[in-house]
Amino acid sequence: MQGPVSFENTPSDVLVPAYMVEFNAGPPSYSGTSRQVILGRALPTSLVALRGVLTNVGSQSPAGLCGLGSMGAEQILYARQQNPIGEILFLDTTSALGANPQAATGTLTFAGTATSSGTVTRYLGGERYDVNVATGDTADVVAAAFVARFAQGYTKFNTRMLAPVTAAVKAGGSAASTDVTLTARHAGSETNGWRIEAGLDGDESEVPGITVTIVPMANGVGEVDLAAVLAKLGTQNADWLCGPYNTAAQLNVVRDFLSDGGSGRSSPLVGLLGHYTTHKEGNLNDLTAFGQTRNDRHVTIAGLYQWPQASWCISASLCGEIAFLKNLGRSLATAIEIARPMQTRVLRGLRPPKDPNALFGMADRDSLYRNGISGFVQTADGQMACDRIVTTYRVNPAGLSDRTWLDIEDIAIAAYAARYFRTKLLGTYPRCTLAEDNPAGIQGVATPQDLEDTSVHAATDLYRAGLIRQLNLFIVNIRIFCDYENDRANFFLPITAAAQLRVFAVNQTSYLDQSDQGI
Repeated sequence: MQGPVSFENTPSDVLVPAYMVEFNAGPPSYSGTSRQVILGRALPTSLVALRGVLTNVGSQSPAGLCGLGSMGAEQILYARQQNPIGEILFLDTTSALGANPQAATGTLTFAGTATSSGTVTRYLGGERYDVNVATGDTADVVAAAFVARFAQGYTKFNTRMLAPVTAAVKAGGSAASTDVTLTARHAGSETNGWRIEAGLDGDESEVPGITVTIVPMANGVGEVDLAAVLAKLGTQNADWLCGPYNTAAQLNVVRDFLSDGGSGRSSPLVGLLGHYTTHKEGNLNDLTAFGQTRNDRHVTIAGLYQWPQASWCISASLCGEIAFLKNLGRSLATAIEIARPMQTRVLRGLRPPKDPNALFGMADRDSLYRNGISGFVQTADGQMACDRIVTTYRVNPAGLSDRTWLDIEDIAIAAYAARYFRTKLLGTYPRCTLAEDNPAGIQGVATPQDLEDTSVHAATDLYRAGLIRQLNLFIVNIRIFCDYENDRANFFLPITAAAQLRVFAVNQTSYLDQSDQGI
């Protein structure tokens, strides 16, 4: 039996002849905005630093936004290559650096006199800088030419850029030996370890008579207070965060900020969610040892060893790829990408390590994943590609090994499903009473069966979209308990996330004649 029609704004008792039309929106289809938020550094004179607020990058020039030669400009540049039209926001971390920070420095020492012409090539942050040398050029001439070449910057993705360090000839040098000092444009520890090296392309040749000695970038002082930075997000959507901030203290701040309990963004009372991508540099032993100290499903750590590019470029690139593929605002028609594994996805513009032995082999990567560290492989044309992107979650609260939140896909599927169920339930029942049954079929009354039917319908949508499996078990195990005294419905929604096809195990057996084998 059909019940009476419910109106929101139309009066029920009208004596005057009238034709009254009320316009209401039905339950909405799922849609949303999924943001990538970059935590990094802008130069003091840049617009971002002056605003001191979360800034939408849009299609603005990275250098124009954060300053030519800033870390932030490089972060945005790499993120945009992976996430070309997604919503990217930038949050400057300079104001949270603390007192008395110091800039990192490094040195290139040129010595000797060229006995023939040639080209001196060095790579700074993975970018190539060539200086032509004539016979008879002394160290001070080559050093000055290198400083001039360095000031010209580099071109990346058709964009003019500068490195986040400046170069200058050190005062007091001589013709026999001249130092070029590299100084970070940003004070703080972020540029410690920024790489200066030779021979990345393999086609270089040294100039006879000229030697170059490298002192790596070091002695930067100052750690960003991530708690102060993350507080600026307020209640704004920030699904995918990234930055080069990876100390134990900083990761603990991230853990608490994104926590499932208390005031964390993933807690039931907040419900904003979020995931943080960063990096860690080291050999296999260093990385696995560090991974064993973490256990957070809200953090992904890229395991790096001797990668030429700066760490902030790598974490921004990886996060951009995650934000693009795992866009939580996707419609159901394209939501399958959220569940597909990231293996083979190229991080554009990133070089492999110079030493082939610095690339982690199969056994190494297997160990990394077991310890919560993500790994990468080199493609045939010398690019770096994702292999398996994992979280640092390893054990459950009882200390037992647990793979529920191992992969980034598990995190993304759960987040998407939560928002989809929310859209379906709140969209269908925005203003309703709660009752055991509704014999008159009155609009505006919700029953446990209604809530279960809507939940099953939503789960069916997710199942057909390829995000979850075992729909039959969802239907069998769903539980909805109505607490009428507290105007509350309690839901148990047992979803099973889609698995990923990662391993092909093939038994290929050869026979001379199968007719006699009795297979």
